[in-house]
Amino acid sequence: MLAATKELDFMPREAKPTGAMMDIPEKGITVALDASEMVVTQDQPEDAWESFQKICTGLDSLTNQHFTPTGIVTNGLASKSIWPMPKADIALASTLHFGNTIHADLAKVVGMVPAYTKVDCNFSSGNLELHVVVQAVTFEKVSLYRHSAGFQASASKIRRAERLNKAAERFDPSFHHGLMLEVDIIEFDPPKASLQNHFRELNRHTEALRTRFALP
Repeated sequence: MLAATKELDFMPREAKPTGAMMDIPEKGITVALDASEMVVTQDQPEDAWESFQKICTGLDSLTNQHFTPTGIVTNGLASKSIWPMPKADIALASTLHFGNTIHADLAKVVGMVPAYTKVDCNFSSGNLELHVVVQAVTFEKVSLYRHSAGFQASASKIRRAERLNKAAERFDPSFHHGLMLEVDIIEFDPPKASLQNHFRELNRHTEALRTRFALP
């Protein structure tokens, strides 16, 4: 945790004997690390994954240095692309333009009008598995926290509150509905130094699927 704070500008959130939780509020990056896995997430990246990829590579190096794992079982990378829509019914109706015509065929069988559908596919190649989902989403409840330093707070506590508030400032509270493209690629028994290639694969598939579904 100390190394990540000094080298990667993480802010400690919770320490455990087996791991830690840290974040970089300004970039929406959070990491949860324990003796069995490391999970790194970023909300609303602003630079097409460059900073996120750099952070993941840095954390990977620190993990190998301090935890000295004997091997990696799986590497998983995922992206979620969301396109806002003004109303829930518009988001649902937009899903009928994707995938095959199974919903139209089933509508004839059951004698009803299709309301919405969902694309959910799995693919595999060698030691890679790819999961693709396109669906309408609604955010019914979004909690944004604001922080204030107490009376006579130290400079470090004031700075901590300011950094934590940066996370809330990154979100648009007017966003409620949308269409989501989820791309999840998992590599089993990955070779050493394969993280960069994994990122390239995720980016390649994500861009190809954006084009396929004619999403901006």
